[in-house]
Amino acid sequence: MQEIAEKVGLSKSTVSYVLNGRGDAVRIPKETQKRIFEVARSLGYHPNALARGLAHQRTYTIAVVMQYPLLFAGWSGFTNELLHGVTDAAITLEYDLMLHTRKTTPDWQWEEQDTVSSEAARLMDGRVDGALLLRDVDDPLAEILYAHNFPAVLMFTHTTKPHIWYVDCDNTTGAVLAVEHLLRLGHRRILHVSGSPHSGAAQERIEGYRCAMERAGIAIKEEWIQEATSPTADFSPIAALFQLSPQERPTAVFAWSDDVAVRLMQILRSLGLRIPQDVAIVGFDSTGMCDHVEPPLSSVRQPVYDMAHKAVELLHARLRGVRVKQFQIRVAPTLDVRRSCGAYLMS
Repeated sequence: MQEIAEKVGLSKSTVSYVLNGRGDAVRIPKETQKRIFEVARSLGYHPNALARGLAHQRTYTIAVVMQYPLLFAGWSGFTNELLHGVTDAAITLEYDLMLHTRKTTPDWQWEEQDTVSSEAARLMDGRVDGALLLRDVDDPLAEILYAHNFPAVLMFTHTTKPHIWYVDCDNTTGAVLAVEHLLRLGHRRILHVSGSPHSGAAQERIEGYRCAMERAGIAIKEEWIQEATSPTADFSPIAALFQLSPQERPTAVFAWSDDVAVRLMQILRSLGLRIPQDVAIVGFDSTGMCDHVEPPLSSVRQPVYDMAHKAVELLHARLRGVRVKQFQIRVAPTLDVRRSCGAYLMS
């Protein structure tokens, strides 16, 4: 900056204001700003992000923190839409993103330190200004960050703690919508393919399944709640249920995610079963992939893109110290009926 100041015959502070985007705020003439930028370019000057971060105590970078790094792998329609929403919001609000992957061993600081505390310490080491968290329901990371006054927002999960900010879907209601739709179509033997017992969303969807079945007066067979956390899970116990006689096997499935539902559709076809004539299927998320499978997949819609976008906006408000009236948001789901549940065949 000193070299630029000497070349344009101005003070170093004037050059600093211009290069840091504050030329208009301190009323430096446009022609002067233009001259400073031209000299800066001719000297090959570019700002040092680390130095600016130290000066402003901001990095203008936010972390996206998943419970499991595998979620960044890209096979998931849900993850793709989540990152799309986060990215678009970050671009609009002028933040860089850091995809944060966790270690599985404690940090060097204290031998007895647990992995979550170690992860919190890395998030607060100055590389990012705040974090978006997609974590298991029993994970303490959000609480640890809050205790250290580090800005963070939970997304696609929630907490009973009144001080933690989050954006989530009403998963229980969504599951009820799916199961009641299948019940209206005449199904009584409805299988639920569930997610992880550590996932708040998955557990709420089990709750909704049980609620809808009990309301209909249908006794729930525990073997008809089968866990498959991802498309790469072991589906053999589920496949075994569909190898029972037509009078015993499930006639419909409510899957906890679209990714799992699509994988199940492949397995059912390999068993010689038709969708929806033999087995009706409803997923959850209603991501873009639902329209690109055959038959198109009926699914509970949670607006993944919009929810992710909103989470970034909430984090931005926290970083700016803006008061927000509603910082614990539960979004109402809807049901997108496509051909996989057989509704069109009934009409």
